[in-house]
Amino acid sequence: MVSIYHYTDNIVRKLNIKELGHCLRQSDGILWVDLENPDEAEEETLLVALFDFHPLSVEDAQRGRKEDGHLPKVEDFGEYLFVILNPVDVERPGENGVQDAGVEIRTCQLSAYLSKRTLVTHHYKPLRSINSVVQFLGKNPQVLSRGPDYVFHLIIDDIVDSYSPILDGLDTAVDALEMEVFKMPTQRSMVRILQLKRTIMTIRRIAVYQREMLSRLSRGEFSLIRPDEMVYYRNVYDHLVRMTDLAESYRDVLTGLLDAYLSVTSNKLSQVMKVLTIISTIFLPLSFITGFFGMNFRYLPGAEWDYGVMVVALFMLAVGLGMLWIFRRNKWV
Repeated sequence: MVSIYHYTDNIVRKLNIKELGHCLRQSDGILWVDLENPDEAEEETLLVALFDFHPLSVEDAQRGRKEDGHLPKVEDFGEYLFVILNPVDVERPGENGVQDAGVEIRTCQLSAYLSKRTLVTHHYKPLRSINSVVQFLGKNPQVLSRGPDYVFHLIIDDIVDSYSPILDGLDTAVDALEMEVFKMPTQRSMVRILQLKRTIMTIRRIAVYQREMLSRLSRGEFSLIRPDEMVYYRNVYDHLVRMTDLAESYRDVLTGLLDAYLSVTSNKLSQVMKVLTIISTIFLPLSFITGFFGMNFRYLPGAEWDYGVMVVALFMLAVGLGMLWIFRRNKWV
């Protein structure tokens, strides 16, 4: 699906591809072209024939068809900037983003071509950030009058903001895991810790690459980002830095939590082994006594005594209680 928005004379109009070609020849107004899951013919017509983008940038944009896509980057082709972002796609989200450690976080690819009067966005999956800006544009048509670099900032800002509920959900999940590990750890606890750690590593990897890209956009390296718009890019960059720091802290917490889980389970195993050792130690002399009096000799002291069994049983009980008293006195139990 191709959506084309043209701003001129304080009016935003939706164009078709034929009207887009006429508009490009006239070179008036501001254009935003959004390609959502385009086919090869649409990509050939728009990206190659009409806009004449560099073949390498078109090839990188088409890598979004693959599951992993391309990592975030920004390239300056003189008349336009080519930018790749990785919005987060959350599988089975809870109310706060990540309520369950089993939530799978995947990335998709958003490619953008930014010039003085046009913004072309290209993606193969529906994106919340694009839909949000389209709705905002419907309520405030003058947004396009501020230029394509401002519209692009709105898209990036929404992408960065989408990380917040995910990190909030991770915070809740980490707190719940801490309580579980120190109260009643199970094998499932370790699985959840490793799943959360993988999720955080995914978020951190995305955030770090996009942080470097946003740093370049916000520090005046590219002339296509006007000086009065750089403050907005710096604001988004600051948000992303804080989120990256949060992801780093969660990773450290989970690393310590995994060590704590191993320590707790090791301590529980030591307690079990301690009890079993005490039981084995108590039964060792008792086994010797029963073995001694169970020997098949003709003459055995007390074998024919009427109270022999009772005396031996009481002696064995006294030995067991005596050993328990020794263990308690030495604070072994």
